[in-house]
Order: sequence, then structure tokens, then C-alpha cells
Amino acid sequence: MRFDFESIVEPSVTANGCDLWGIDFIHGANTPILRVFIDAVGGATIEDCEKISKDLNYELPLDNFFAELDYTLEVSTPGVERKIYKAEQFDQFVGEKFSIKLKAPVEGKLTFKLIYKKFDSNLIFLDQDNNEYKFAFEDIDTCKLIPDFEKILRKENG
Repeated sequence: MRFDFESIVEPSVTANGCDLWGIDFIHGANTPILRVFIDAVGGATIEDCEKISKDLNYELPLDNFFAELDYTLEVSTPGVERKIYKAEQFDQFVGEKFSIKLKAPVEGKLTFKLIYKKFDSNLIFLDQDNNEYKFAFEDIDTCKLIPDFEKILRKENG
């Protein structure tokens, strides 16, 4: 059984005007780490991260799962090399390149660098040199955006 972190974390995130991008709960060197990634229209700020972190530091210990648990909380934006947590998150990145690691090999490969085209009928359509690939989202182990830094710099300077 997986613990539903989202139902506990999301209310604090949305109450502060942000969107929950994703959650990672990993084993740290000494204590588990709960990483909460937030986003907002126009981008989340350091102040947003601080407010949400304070709220969660108050709210989380009220839940039985966290009451006796020694853990580290980290709240941040997903950054430019953001990990994709839900299939619908792809839609804002049409034409962008992703590094994808599959749960099982396809054509003898586990990892691909592909350009996102569309999401339809639970399939993610991607392209590499005019070769189309389609994967079910649940067949993807991890997926991260490969940022186009030239495009980002043009946008910032533009």
C-alpha cells in the first residue's frame, strides 16, 4: 500500500496560490526526505516555498504517518530540468525534448531522448528523427525535461 502524500500536502500548496507539481519521498543518509515541488502561473517564488514549508511543518505532524517520523521537508520549484509526475503535465511542453527511462526495455533500450508530440488515449506520443514512439504513462519509470538553454536565454533577454 502506498501512502497518499498528495491528499495531505496539496491543500497547503493550493491555499498559498500554487499548484502541486509533484512529491518525492526518498531515503536520505540518516532520515527520509519529503520533497515537495510547487509551481504557479508565472512561476513560484522563494516566498511561496517558504510559506508552504511553514504551513507543512505545522500540518504534517498532525497526520498519524508523520507524527512520530523523523524526516526532512524540502519545498522547491521543479526547476528547468523538471521531472514529470502526471501525464497531463506533458501538455505544456509540446515540441520539447525529454529524457525518458522505461520500466522495461523497448527495442533493447531502457532510456530515450525524445521530443514530446501529444498525449491521447493514455498514450504519450514522442518523436526522434521522424521515428514515432508511443508509451503508456505507467510504462515510464522516470521522465525529465531536457531544457533548451538557448531558448530560455532568448526568452529572458527578449
